[in-house]
Amino acid sequence: MDIALIGIPIGIVLLYFGSKWMVDGAKKIALLLGISPFVIGLTVLAFGSSAPEAITSVVSRGTPSLIVGNVVGSNIANIGLAIGLAAIICPLACSFKDTKIEIAAMIISALMMFVLSLTGTIGFLSGALLTASIFLFVYIVYRLRRDEEHDEEPEVVNDPLWKCILMTALGLALLYFGSEAFIGGAKAAATMLGVSDLLVGLIVVAIGTSLPELCICLMAAYRRETDLAVSNIVGSNIFNCLFVLGIGALLTDIPIADTVMMFHLPVMIIMTLIMCAFIYRNDGIGKKAGIFLTAIYVVYIALIAINPALTL
Repeated sequence: MDIALIGIPIGIVLLYFGSKWMVDGAKKIALLLGISPFVIGLTVLAFGSSAPEAITSVVSRGTPSLIVGNVVGSNIANIGLAIGLAAIICPLACSFKDTKIEIAAMIISALMMFVLSLTGTIGFLSGALLTASIFLFVYIVYRLRRDEEHDEEPEVVNDPLWKCILMTALGLALLYFGSEAFIGGAKAAATMLGVSDLLVGLIVVAIGTSLPELCICLMAAYRRETDLAVSNIVGSNIFNCLFVLGIGALLTDIPIADTVMMFHLPVMIIMTLIMCAFIYRNDGIGKKAGIFLTAIYVVYIALIAINPALTL
């Protein structure tokens, strides 16, 4: 067995703890500096949820097929695995009225990715547009919701500022080295199995970098904090399409294979629309809907296994 394969489990562990430490540390720094919980949730936690994918994009600039595979695969896994399994554990509540801006943004970001992919390559200008769009989204949501009242008591932080800064820095370091190890292992696996970088990105890298979201959703469902599960995935999918893909395109031209345009992107968009339809009609995602979303993901993986040409 190639010793580089050890990088996959090591990378997953480092990505998980790196993401957790970075988000926790950054959140505490913001609270200590007097930044409102609303702004923290809109920026620190939102960017933090996509940190593994974003760092992976930076590390994968030499193999751009991994970048697009990571984004598309992560969004599909977020809906099919994270939301699907969480809803099976406990029906997920999500008020469409309260989240319609984010729901619309998730659909628009997926369609933007599809339209920009029509040229066959997502380059620097497209990356700049995507990256600018995420900051525009954050600004719009902030302006529309800054005057909303929040009944929650502000969190008390007992840790000193230096400790929070150290935690954030360590988290970022773990994310970087975890991505390096994970991508190295994924490339070794692709070489050993004779499969494409796109396939590795769609499944191995996508699931690996989605572990924080998956863990958050399952834990939220177990604790009956169901609204957190849905908002986490909606925000993560928006940031994946706009920020993660945008950062990758700023660093290197990302080729879009015909199979991505004809199969994987449509699957991502269809799953996005199905999830949004459930929320629109039921103000949440029930157990039957969760089983349906998970079944779609299983069929998606089965189709790839049956027809490897879909990953070329």
